[in-house]
Amino acid sequence: MEDLRKEFENYLNERCVTSECETDEDNYEYPDYVEAINAELMPPNKSGVYISRWDLKMVGDAIDASIAMDARARMFKMLMRSVHDKETMEQLLGAFSSLIDAKIEPYREMMQAYPSTREIFEEKIEKAERLKASFEKILETYFPEGE
Repeated sequence: MEDLRKEFENYLNERCVTSECETDEDNYEYPDYVEAINAELMPPNKSGVYISRWDLKMVGDAIDASIAMDARARMFKMLMRSVHDKETMEQLLGAFSSLIDAKIEPYREMMQAYPSTREIFEEKIEKAERLKASFEKILETYFPEGE
């Protein structure tokens, strides 16, 4: 029985199955704007919309960044690793802006069809519009004209 336990522990260590394993992704030093965008974009209660894994994949395709399907947080970080200059960041934020527009359109339709839902959806739309407006500030802050 003890041999079986040791064999299983060796298997876990070799395959990196435990949560203690570090990957190259864990050691990568991300710029400050990655956390700033992540904190505002990914939580639906802040952004007003839910960004799914498929949405992240589509945004990646829009800027020619091939990212693998994974957990949302990892996919977002992989996506952000492909941003190296202001032009790519503008494309990325433009893709997110278009995605947000597409996500809030059903909210507007629901408000039209069911006026009693206005309170609920107006709040979500306001959050989404505020987020889109903050994209320009992100560009100015983290990618000044001189770079």
